[in-house]
Amino acid sequence: MTSALLPRSTRPRAAAAVALCLLAAGTLTALTAAPGHAAGAPLPPGTYVYVANSSSNTVSVIDTATNTVVDTVPAGISPTGVAASADGRRVYVTDSGSGAVRVIDTQAAAGPAVVAIIAVGVQPQAAVLSPDGSRLYVGNDVSGTVSVIDTTADSVLATVPSGSGAEGLAVSPDGSRLYVANTGNHSVTVINTADDTVAATVQVGASPVGLAVSPDGGHVYVPDHGDGTLTVIDTASDTAAATVPIGGSPHSAVVSPNGASVYVTDAASGTVSVVSTTTEAVTSTFSVGTAPHGIALTMAPGGGSAYVADYGANDVSVVNLSSDTLTATVPVGTNPVYLAASVIPPAPTALTAGTATLTLLPLGEADLNATLTSAGAPLAGQRITFTDTSGGYLCHATTDQAGRAACSTAPGLLDSVGVLLTGYRASFAADRYYTASTAHGNTALL
Repeated sequence: MTSALLPRSTRPRAAAAVALCLLAAGTLTALTAAPGHAAGAPLPPGTYVYVANSSSNTVSVIDTATNTVVDTVPAGISPTGVAASADGRRVYVTDSGSGAVRVIDTQAAAGPAVVAIIAVGVQPQAAVLSPDGSRLYVGNDVSGTVSVIDTTADSVLATVPSGSGAEGLAVSPDGSRLYVANTGNHSVTVINTADDTVAATVQVGASPVGLAVSPDGGHVYVPDHGDGTLTVIDTASDTAAATVPIGGSPHSAVVSPNGASVYVTDAASGTVSVVSTTTEAVTSTFSVGTAPHGIALTMAPGGGSAYVADYGANDVSVVNLSSDTLTATVPVGTNPVYLAASVIPPAPTALTAGTATLTLLPLGEADLNATLTSAGAPLAGQRITFTDTSGGYLCHATTDQAGRAACSTAPGLLDSVGVLLTGYRASFAADRYYTASTAHGNTALL
């Protein structure tokens, strides 16, 4: 491997699909594991950040709940770009040293592992998924092309000429357009994804790299690494509408979910600039690690965080977006370039209640019971709460290896008669790993 294949902190030969991740619920093959990720096991539900370490040839998996690396996956020669599916089951990594994309299955039985290798162009640097996840777009730096991959078949459907040094990619929210940053000829190529043809070419600043699209699709924000600016493209006219001074060597950008702010990394100063999309000016700047490259956001109801790949420090900086303060520094591999965030949703559960009995001595219910499963598999060690149908507490119990929880109670005459007539309710509260579920049970006279 020659040094030309490695990103350089002064002018990285890489660009990226910076990731925006919103916490959401969904479905997932059930996990029988307890909380936490055990080595040699599939990743459990949660929010993860995947980091391409270009000089150690790996991908680090950060669990955002603890901000620790929970797995490390070999990823070829000089991995740079990363894209993660919306459900967190697949992670795509550009293997720039061997001209390929490696597909990581996060749910592999023995833990996250490469399950497919797809040949693309020379020195692929960036990767981005279409909004529906059916297509993966890969920017091939030396070839000056974009490979279009069918993610179901893991095969290349088309190769589109873009421009010299196709290093940055971003796709519009509706999936109709792909934007390609060309470092070699200081332009952004606009590709119609319906027929994979070039629709326009927009001249921007020197050496554009990791660009981003606004949530409404109206603007593209392009960090011009070579001249310290951020170019704003109006997508309606495909023209450069504004230029925002950033300073240093802007590398990558990501837009907040509400479209109000653009976060731009500066590889020269070790900072991230916050740009208002209303005033098109820098409103604040916060410090991270040495030579920051890629940036990804994770958003939650209580706020969000920025994860920044510090190429020169071999770590990832975690920044609280509410206060612009550094909250954690996570050691990863050597020379991290880009990163992507994605959520593995909690697994759905099913709760089945049986028939309890009314006892006279003492007066109460015996064997209030329910069985908790996920995808047909029993879930042990989970708390089940039993109430009457109006919500009055009766008792609680923990599921055994068969997923069954049972307990007895003596609430008194009126409550017992009510439970006898209307039955009882069993409930399992949602947590990070599993969704909530409830069931209705009946009571019979002993």
